[in-house]
Amino acid sequence: MIKSLVKFLITLFVSIILIFVAHISVSYLFYNHFFPDNILKIYLFNFVLTLGIYFGTYFFILSKNLNAILFYCFGTLFKFFLFFIFLYPIFLFDGEIENIEILSFFIPYSTCLIIEIYELSKVLNAIEWLKNIYQ
Repeated sequence: MIKSLVKFLITLFVSIILIFVAHISVSYLFYNHFFPDNILKIYLFNFVLTLGIYFGTYFFILSKNLNAILFYCFGTLFKFFLFFIFLYPIFLFDGEIENIEILSFFIPYSTCLIIEIYELSKVLNAIEWLKNIYQ
């Protein structure tokens, strides 16, 4: 159990760092912004919420609770809701939303989402009690 949680943490952390470095490099090359506004907040926001959603869903799965998928869906919806509360006002501060601001959110969001879905699917495929329900 702990081994798979630590593996997810390391996978997410390394992936988010690599995407972050690529993101600021491309941002510098195409937009002449070495460090786009609030990029650290956006990456940290996605990283922390992804960890919370994954760990919560993982513990629901371990407790043999079939509401794990419901927790995951509500967690993802909550993550998007928090975006509109905390990050969207930052994007609207200057009066318009630019392409770089949209990419600054959706690159880490989609990266975290893809890793989260992939790792949860591996966990779900490995669980025997879940396989017995659908046979």
